[in-house]
Amino acid sequence: MLIPSTVMTILTHTNNMKIRIENIECRFAQNQYEFVRWYPNKYFGTKAQLIADGYQLHNIHDDNFILTKGNHTIHDSCFLNPESCYTIATIVYDKNEHCTEIKSVGSRLLDLTKKERMYFFEVYHYADKQIKKENKNKNND
Repeated sequence: MLIPSTVMTILTHTNNMKIRIENIECRFAQNQYEFVRWYPNKYFGTKAQLIADGYQLHNIHDDNFILTKGNHTIHDSCFLNPESCYTIATIVYDKNEHCTEIKSVGSRLLDLTKKERMYFFEVYHYADKQIKKENKNKNND
């Protein structure tokens, strides 16, 4: 395996698996396992600068707000985290075949860089093992 020594996280709990190498992660979300690609959130820490650049602050309800400028709107949730992500593929367990299957979201798997594809297959390797293990344990219960 070509695992980078910089960032690798593996957390496994039933239906709470999270495996991340660099910016590629497999996690259980929205009632399914998914592979996501993380990237820097360009809005993190920029609220004051955007207001100074002419964005208008509008309180929606409670502590929620949006910033607007012309037809551009930014919700307050965009300012919360230093990273954002999007789903590149889902992975499901086929109990009849006792294997996992991947379904890409459009061409997002193909859009990964060569290095990200390497990380993807490393994460897939660990996720596949863990999902099979979890389903084997379910069948034995």
